[in-house]
Amino acid sequence: MPKLNGARSKRSKSRKRQFGETKPNFRLEIKKEWEDFLKTEGPRIKENDPEFYYHLVGRKLPKKYQNGFGETKPISPTPPEVIPVKVKEKTAEETAKEKELEKEKFDKFHKEQQMDLREKQRKEYNRVTFEKQQKLAHWCDAHRQDNWRNIHSEEYKRKTEKKYEYY
Repeated sequence: MPKLNGARSKRSKSRKRQFGETKPNFRLEIKKEWEDFLKTEGPRIKENDPEFYYHLVGRKLPKKYQNGFGETKPISPTPPEVIPVKVKEKTAEETAKEKELEKEKFDKFHKEQQMDLREKQRKEYNRVTFEKQQKLAHWCDAHRQDNWRNIHSEEYKRKTEKKYEYY
């Protein structure tokens, strides 16, 4: 059933509430802020990073900003500098130490995994045994008779008292 005083109900002719105030249109406010941002900051972004600008605007990057492979052209082309790098070779002792460290880390990790697994198994076992015990234990109602016999009743006394003494 539609609300009678709702803004978008079938009976409502406008976006007015019950007391005459209009609901705020957040999408319109966001759009105005976005357009204002693009007017003020757009030209600067377009000049420095045209790919990002066209991504913000939601349009495809024009061809004048692309090179032949669809990539963006660099703004200021600089030749790449080649820096010589010396690679230090490892000795047999260092590799042996690294292997020992890796093995220790692996053993430690493996031991932690085993402990976690044992803990999970213990919790699962406890949960299962608890559920089993819950099936056996029930709450009883003290005000219902059920199958129990009152020891003060005459029926109980008749059956338990001896009628005759033989000795």
